[in-house]
Amino acid sequence: MCTVGGPMADIKMKKLKTKRCKCLDCGNEFKGLGKRIICPSCQSENVECSE
Repeated sequence: MCTVGGPMADIKMKKLKTKRCKCLDCGNEFKGLGKRIICPSCQSENVECSE
């Protein structure tokens, strides 16, 4: 059985450590989360991030 808004929905986004990222292929700047960050605009993995 599937539910929406279960315990995972209680995670506070402010507590997650996002990184400021820039795609080196298309120049898009965005916030990323995780180890393998992909540009949301062009799906490139050629991304540079800083904390």
